[in-house]
Amino acid sequence: MWRWPSPSSHRRHCGPEEGARNEKKAGKRWPFFQWGFEISKQFPVRRVSISALIVSIVASCAVFAQDEPASVVHAEILPLATQSLLLDIFAMEEGGFVAVGERGHVVLSPDGIEWQQAESVPTRSTLTTVTGSGGRLWAAGHDSIIITSRDGGMTWTRQYFDPERRQPIMDLHFFDEQRGMAIGAYGLALLTDDGGRNWEDGVVNEEEWHNNALTMIDEVLLVAAEAGMSYRSPDNGNNWEPIEMPYPGSMFGAIADSDQCFVVFGLRGNVQESCDLGENWDELDSGTESSIMGGIHQDGLSIMVGKSGLILLRDSNGEFQVSSHSSGVDFSSVAHMGARRFILVGEDGIHHWPEVDMELSP
Repeated sequence: MWRWPSPSSHRRHCGPEEGARNEKKAGKRWPFFQWGFEISKQFPVRRVSISALIVSIVASCAVFAQDEPASVVHAEILPLATQSLLLDIFAMEEGGFVAVGERGHVVLSPDGIEWQQAESVPTRSTLTTVTGSGGRLWAAGHDSIIITSRDGGMTWTRQYFDPERRQPIMDLHFFDEQRGMAIGAYGLALLTDDGGRNWEDGVVNEEEWHNNALTMIDEVLLVAAEAGMSYRSPDNGNNWEPIEMPYPGSMFGAIADSDQCFVVFGLRGNVQESCDLGENWDELDSGTESSIMGGIHQDGLSIMVGKSGLILLRDSNGEFQVSSHSSGVDFSSVAHMGARRFILVGEDGIHHWPEVDMELSP
């Protein structure tokens, strides 16, 4: 159980117990943190930047939770940032799109076609997730970094940074402009009730399974996790209960559809659905054995993306349509441009679906 922190709550310190915990984690397993894979012979890594797999180690145990400390190292402005590894994309409330990825890259577009890199991003850590509320943006990722923007993503400030945790943030959600939640590896859960100026540890699962994705219907929150586990909160995050899913593998994404159903997806093309707020679950036939990494639901249509160019469409009849992008790259996230046109991000940056007349160079 956890409660939303007060703005004056003091954050965690680093000491002998923390060092022992990190040693325990280091010997436990090494996840493919961008997308939730555990590296194995069964799931070889292809064309992924080494920098996106390294968790930075710093000498200090300090936790930075203020705006723009003097020690910040900014992302480099690079001409091919839009073609680098991008891991999440968000459609902004006021229009336009923002995508994030390796080396602290943040790229912006007013229309999904023309893209530019953000002017000032105070990190070179890999960013895995981006979200927004009330016209404000937040992004997060490796080194437990959390950054925010008030100008549509052009400039950012750092709110939280704790590389000694060795717990990358995998998903980030703001319920409004003040209350937010970040989840990640080894059971990571961080909470704020002041727009991210202060963050406090919470507990979703005590087993330290990776928390991979967060979604909600009304006041019911759902976290998709690894090893056949997910977690549900019926009271807006105050209490959590474990769910043993029908499929015993890892789930990398979760969405809520227009029928008030939770849909989680992940390893080997497995998709599971609950239409009673997480009480009961059914396995769905997705028509693929490729791992599914990201998805959205909008205007009555669900679209999911994944390994080797996988694209899954599911409309109101519940049937899956399996397609493949000609690039064959691994996709991790998707955004809707309107009129059933989509932006896909992953390896090699920005892609589009359908491909006809859409693959225009920025």
